[in-house]
Amino acid sequence: MSELTSAAGELAEVFGVGQPVRMSQVARGAMGAVWRLETDTGVYAAKNLFWNQGDAASIRTEVAFRAACAEAGVRSPLPLPAVDGEYVVQLTSGRWRLYEWADGEVPDRQDAEAVAWLAGQMGIVHALDWSGGTTEVAPWYHRVEVEWPPLVAAAEAAQVEWAPTLEKLRPRLTELTALANESPIGDQVWCHRDLKNTNVLRSADRTYLVDWDNVGPLAPWRELGALLLHHLDQPRTMRRIIAAYREAGGPADLDGACTFATGVAIQLNFLHGQATATLDANLTEAHRSFARRQVSALLTSTPTLGQLEEAATAN
Repeated sequence: MSELTSAAGELAEVFGVGQPVRMSQVARGAMGAVWRLETDTGVYAAKNLFWNQGDAASIRTEVAFRAACAEAGVRSPLPLPAVDGEYVVQLTSGRWRLYEWADGEVPDRQDAEAVAWLAGQMGIVHALDWSGGTTEVAPWYHRVEVEWPPLVAAAEAAQVEWAPTLEKLRPRLTELTALANESPIGDQVWCHRDLKNTNVLRSADRTYLVDWDNVGPLAPWRELGALLLHHLDQPRTMRRIIAAYREAGGPADLDGACTFATGVAIQLNFLHGQATATLDANLTEAHRSFARRQVSALLTSTPTLGQLEEAATAN
């Protein structure tokens, strides 16, 4: 029995969804890969988690938050519990979650209609002001604990192709690190915390927001700024995002370059993590290859402080 056949059989059994027919990978990110699982009872989305992402209690909180957002009008695939009631299972092939299947295509990263839809969903979620979870500050979204010179030195020693670009950008990275670390936390509400077009599924008659793994507390202006960060050179799209957000009841306003502090923190922390991964000989080639692609994209999209200050006047 192949590893894939074994995983499909285990998944179908522990989630109680019948007999498997076929299973194929449809997407992957830094934290996991999504598979299409077909059984004799239907089609499901199975997510293989590469890293440990939360304990059982935090995942139940995530499920409750997603349900509250769905009731408020934010459509998303339903997470399915295993037969034992848990939402994450440990199998011989790794950690897995299962969801109802949602048909649709992922829009282009620059698709203005999709990002305006996302802004509207953000406004609904922020206006909900859900109080069912922790208010603990998550460092990933607020702090960049990175010393850039040692990373540059490691990249140069390994002779990776992106080392010269990293060295050239080091002053900018240092400046942006200071912005992220010196910005205020702000008053937090529960948020999706991973709003981007790649987490949208759009079909002819409906649109879904997927990937709720990162939900948690964040100041509304920080999440709005993180979405806007991907469109700094598109003032018309930025204005459309802000308008859709406010029309949906979103409370946040832009307030200088610090508006983008969380978007900057995410980008720099992710850059550091993926750059470190490319240099880690203990990782599989699949993980290192994915990381190399991410590093190249991140280095070419790193904004300047001046761009952030100018973009903050978009509203």
